[in-house]
Amino acid sequence: MQSKKIREIVNILKEYNNFIITSHVNLDGDALGSELALYFILKQLQKRVTIINQDRIPYIYSFMPGIGNIICGDMLGNNFVLNIKPETVLIVLDSSNLERIGNIGIDLKKTKLIVNIDHHPSNTNYGHINYIDTTSSSVGEIIFHLCTELGCQLTEQIAKLLYAAIITDTGSFRYANTRAETFHSAYLLAKAGANPHLIANYIYNNNELSGLKLLGEALLKLQTDLDSKISWTIVTREMIQHTCAKEEETEGIVDRILSIKCVQVSVLFRETGEGKIKISFRSKGEFNVDCFAKIFGGGGHPNAAGCQLEGNIHTIVEKIISELKRALDSFQFKYNSQSFSREI
Repeated sequence: MQSKKIREIVNILKEYNNFIITSHVNLDGDALGSELALYFILKQLQKRVTIINQDRIPYIYSFMPGIGNIICGDMLGNNFVLNIKPETVLIVLDSSNLERIGNIGIDLKKTKLIVNIDHHPSNTNYGHINYIDTTSSSVGEIIFHLCTELGCQLTEQIAKLLYAAIITDTGSFRYANTRAETFHSAYLLAKAGANPHLIANYIYNNNELSGLKLLGEALLKLQTDLDSKISWTIVTREMIQHTCAKEEETEGIVDRILSIKCVQVSVLFRETGEGKIKISFRSKGEFNVDCFAKIFGGGGHPNAAGCQLEGNIHTIVEKIISELKRALDSFQFKYNSQSFSREI
């Protein structure tokens, strides 16, 4: 932990009384678990706290303690204007840039101070205070250490939330961001009341039939290039409407197609409701998909990243897969972000 920076954040949390917490669009377990854990930590300090997110909460996270305290963008209405009290601190979690929090950022930028807490190497340091720990598995793990630094009680509620944050961002401890310290944090959270079996059951065994139908259609469109060790598929608006699936039910498809033997990189291309193409990358070798995604304005982690482009989905698939094949064939999974960016 960067002791000087963490102390600076501790001092801010103790000094100020009004806080707004937010995170990125397309909410995931790390974003929600970290937000709610920090909410309960600040409540222990007798602070006034509001959580506001652009997007609605995926149903698989409805088990999280305190989930009803989150204000979502669709609750606010088009004409909603946020009344920000003086001396309000905005805490942005798990967002590599301020644009990723969505349209609500227009009002939230009016806050007195912006505290940026993240673990993505691509973070742009947009806050007045920036705490970026790229060695941490998740923002949940950072909030766990922050709770300790503040001297707050690690309640069962907080432990459940942080454990959920950690397992979702590590792919249940399968991703390369899993370290020995991650297991130690998970151990302490389990001791404090997080039940690994129940939390995993809520997240991974709580699928709707529509989501499985969508997965089936995506698998029917699966393509591979085993010479280049790539698998990819698409999800169109027609497929989502046909299966009556929710947007969030596309999550996990890219991980499923990465499980193919010999495949090192998988890609999911999804049409969004705004006419854009969201692209998700996963890798299980040395190939750094964060570096690859940055070329197209995206980013993330070495083994999990994404970007968003405008245009026809089939044209974009052809472009991305072509570039990906060239990158994989040229570098043979052995490069760093600097050399990769120069070569591309």
